[in-house]
Amino acid sequence: MPEPVEPKIDARMPPAVSPVHATSTDHASRRMLALLGAAITAGFEAGAISYVLPAMRASTGASAQLASWLLSVFVAATLVAVPLAALAVRRVGATRLLRGSLMLAVVSGGLASVLPSPDGVLVARALQGLAHGPLLPLVAAVIVTHWPPEQHGRLLGQVSMAYGLTYVAATIGTPWLLQLGWRSAFSFGACLALLSLAWPLPASAASRDAERPAPWWLAFSRPMLPTILLALGTGAGQSALVWMPTVAATRLGLGMTATAPLMVPLLLGGLFATACVIRWLDRTGSRPLVITGLTSAIAGVLLVVAAPAGAVFFMAGGAALGFGIGMLSGGPLRYAAARALPRDAQGLAQGAVAWLTDVGLLAGSVVVGHIAGRGDASVAIETALFVVCALMLLCAPAVLRLPRQDKVAA
Repeated sequence: MPEPVEPKIDARMPPAVSPVHATSTDHASRRMLALLGAAITAGFEAGAISYVLPAMRASTGASAQLASWLLSVFVAATLVAVPLAALAVRRVGATRLLRGSLMLAVVSGGLASVLPSPDGVLVARALQGLAHGPLLPLVAAVIVTHWPPEQHGRLLGQVSMAYGLTYVAATIGTPWLLQLGWRSAFSFGACLALLSLAWPLPASAASRDAERPAPWWLAFSRPMLPTILLALGTGAGQSALVWMPTVAATRLGLGMTATAPLMVPLLLGGLFATACVIRWLDRTGSRPLVITGLTSAIAGVLLVVAAPAGAVFFMAGGAALGFGIGMLSGGPLRYAAARALPRDAQGLAQGAVAWLTDVGLLAGSVVVGHIAGRGDASVAIETALFVVCALMLLCAPAVLRLPRQDKVAA
């Protein structure tokens, strides 16, 4: 494998430290604003779309099938875009690809806001999937490439926190935003991407050895196998989050509107987990946090579906599940991938984590949806979540193959 090539460094940076990570505090902070902006852009899209689709149907009389297509084409484009971006990082550079993805997010959001026909909006949604899908893995690749190792955990945690807070804000604020029209969320998302482009990014670290890029199979090589399995398990666990309101409604006999307060501990658990990642990941490494996340997520599912039906047990289980999934999704797996492959293959490493988490989410959602649609609703959904628990347990032994990283070398 060719030796990693040092990225271009801004001439204004002080030369007192290693040239790869020679960045002043001021410049580093400004560049993190662009990366946080990309995470905010992705978080808003994820939190807003569940409100946009029913608003579109109410405003235009569109069928449920068309609304589902608006989500399906986005997901399909995401699953295509993430591996393509991972393969392109070695040639083009993560920074250039990130800037291009943000520009495409601006254009696609604008098109979704103005194109009159349903077919035009479907095309715009596909472009949005191509733009938004690679944002988080590209942000992670830029951090791993341009910041020193002892800062990776904190910065990856900050990105996850920005995403999570924006997701929560979008779920709360989008219904008010949609009073301006069902397309207003697309316009707002485009504005967020445009604001992200206003901040500087680190110089691109594309390799000069472009004729010999890192081979794609490195993403599935032995050092990456534990992270790959854990990413699949994390995605399966994420599929349980989608069904939490339905579980509350069936087990507790509540209307869907009345379940909203019961979701608060789940959201708070996820945010608290991300704060813990920011505080501890650089100190302990990924292994202890992944063990904590898996244990908490599995315990949360068991509390929700196996404990006596009641609001207290449900909220406790929701908090544990949110904490566990937040811990797993908040940076430890990206951190492990950053240490599994060399710096010039980080596009592949971070892309593999993102893509396989999405695959796990898709597979878990299909399994849960298939089982939940059979027989008595309450029993079927509880059985489906037990299956999710089993899928996570199947992936759990991989955590023992993560290297012990009690202290990150400076």
